[in-house]
Amino acid sequence: MHASLSTDRMKYYHLLALVCEDLATATIDALVRGGHHATTAQLTAVRQGRRIDLPLLVDLVQAGLPQFAIPAELLPTAVPQTLFAELAG
Repeated sequence: MHASLSTDRMKYYHLLALVCEDLATATIDALVRGGHHATTAQLTAVRQGRRIDLPLLVDLVQAGLPQFAIPAELLPTAVPQTLFAELAG
């Protein structure tokens, strides 16, 4: 039995382990040219494991490995909108 992947950091490392050999560097250039909000340096750091950013890794995987189905348990945890309202309040 595996422990629950409870944090985005844990999910990031697990997803990176699944795709690290197949994720091409050219994907970064394609995302940046396509208008992605992240810079080349940020995406490179995510791909190399130097910056832990699960949403950016998901973007890289979806763009670079469209045939790879990311397991639902590895997707980022959604932050409830009520939390945003409380923080802004």
